[in-house]
Formats: sequence, C-alpha cells, structure tokens
Amino acid sequence: MKLNMPLAMTIFTLALSACSNGGGGGNAPVTPITPNSPAPTTTVPDVVGEFTYEYKFNGCSTGKHKLLSKKEYCDALLNDALNNNCARELRIEGYNRSCTTIQPANPGMLPAASTARCIVNGMDLKDRTFLDNINPFNPQRRQSFRDIFWDARKQQSYNILFSAVDSYGKASFVMTPASGTYSAMGQIQLQQKKGMDTFSVTSGLGSQIRMVVTNYNMEKEVETVCLSDKSFKKSKVDLSRVRCTYRLGDMSDRSPSKEEVFAWDTRHEIQKEIFRSRQRESIVVRLKPASQGQEERVEIEAIEVDLDKTLKAESTLNEGLQVRYQGRQSRTDLVVSCAPASK
Repeated sequence: MKLNMPLAMTIFTLALSACSNGGGGGNAPVTPITPNSPAPTTTVPDVVGEFTYEYKFNGCSTGKHKLLSKKEYCDALLNDALNNNCARELRIEGYNRSCTTIQPANPGMLPAASTARCIVNGMDLKDRTFLDNINPFNPQRRQSFRDIFWDARKQQSYNILFSAVDSYGKASFVMTPASGTYSAMGQIQLQQKKGMDTFSVTSGLGSQIRMVVTNYNMEKEVETVCLSDKSFKKSKVDLSRVRCTYRLGDMSDRSPSKEEVFAWDTRHEIQKEIFRSRQRESIVVRLKPASQGQEERVEIEAIEVDLDKTLKAESTLNEGLQVRYQGRQSRTDLVVSCAPASK
C-alpha cells in the first residue's frame, strides 16, 4: 500500500518527536550541556580600580569575583572556599603572574613623618618546573617594602628584605648622620650565600639610591631602591669635572687605587669603560644629564665580578656614589667611587 506524501511526512515528524522526548516516556526535555573551556577568563586592569576574575576548569567555576584593590584580588585568588575549590592551579598561576611580578621600582612620595622608603625586588632567574610556578610560597618574584623613621642623631641599620628563606639574601639600609663637613649618608647592603658575598652602595642622603645585583651563580637578581627626605641634600657644586677611583684586588692587597677624570658638559650622556681585566671583568661609568625632574646622575656598573656577578648602582651625581663587592670565599675586594672633582 502506498502512502501519500503528506501522510508520510506527518508520521516522520511524530517519530522524531517521540525520540527527542525519550521515547514518549513522559520525562522532561533534557537541555544539552556545553562543556566549559579549560582556558581561564580573567580581566585585570592595569590601573588601580576594580579587579575582576573568573576561572573555569572541567565544568567547575570559581564564580565571577569583583575586588576593589590589588591586595583583595591577590588574597581572593588563594582562597579555596571563596572559589568553590575550583581551578586551583589556574588561580595560583594567575597569582604568580599578577601578584608577584616585579613592578618598576618607584618609591613614590614619602609620608610626612617618614625619613626614607626602600623597595626591594627579588627575581629567580633559573629555569623553573611547573610545580615551582604554581607554588604561592615559592614565587619567581618577591618584593619587600619599608618606610623608615630616623631621628638623624646616630647611625642605624634597618632590615629591608623580608624573606622566609635566605634564597635572595639579606638586605639592609644603613643611615649615618652628618658630621663636621660630611653630609648624612645612606648605604644599601646585600649579603648572599650566608655573608660570603657582600654588596654595598653608598651615597649622600636626600635623593634616590638604586642598586641591582645579578648573581648568575645563585641565579638570583635583587633590585633595591631607597628614597630619602630632600632636607638631607647638600648645596650643589660644579659637576663639569668628575673624578672616579677604583681598586680590584685581594682583600689583603694594599695596592693603590687608580683614577679617571671626566670632563662633562652636563647636557649629554657620556659613558666610559675605565677598567677591563683578562677575566672579562670590567667597570663602566655613565654620567646622565638632568631629566624628568631628576638631577644629574651617575651610574657605575661592575660587570662579571668574580666571573658570575654584576653590580649596577645609580645615584645623584652631586651626592657622590661608591659601590663595593667583597667575596670572602674568593677574597675579592672591589671598590669604585665617583664624585664631582670640586668636592
């Protein structure tokens, strides 16, 4: 028997309806489930304001969270209960990426009652495993921040690198009061390998002092910036001639320092390598003109000291600058000082 076309189409439609409703068993229609993508969806503005994130993984979602500060955002990422115990590895990756990243070291403005402010940034240079990167207690980058209150009456040392372990070393800022014709001084000190390697940078207080130590043996880099109150600045002198002295030798060596004198127009940056050894150690001095609200500055870079360490320091030229490295295991003693020749 032949079915006409309208009747055949009606039967076919009824059959499809029965299949889609579970064979007519009376069950409610089933809504298809779209698997969640394992890639996280996160939005973190670069400016201070609202921080929003949401992570999804294997059908589990943290929910969408809106925070009003960077600290709240970072604390929220590590809170399992807040995030429904979901996407923990993705959250920790986000924490290491956004909450431990070294920002440009800028101490900002000092509070009215503060004498100095120091920021220390440490970075792990070695190749890290996946477990290293997701461990919030072993971040690739670490930062310490401290405001210092000093009465300017006696020398005092302040710890400025806070770390549960000694992986980056110990850092301090030493402040020495003015005495006679000498102005108040600030010194950044960094000790690594339990004091076997000691780095220091000394300059007059009143401006910004910066030191960067790259230790390829330890695979660590530590950057320290300390800003002190402008009231410590001394009267400006003639900067057109700059004298630099340096000495590299054994700690027991009493060999005299060598000297280099720069003639400078104070308007254009100049650079000169004043020392190079057979072991590739070198010392480079850079004089930088005033710009962007900063006075004329001097930068000293000691490259490949003890073959595997680089020390870079910068401060206001008028205040002078000295860098020093002491390697007690190798008994290396490096001292470089630069200051206006009229000082």
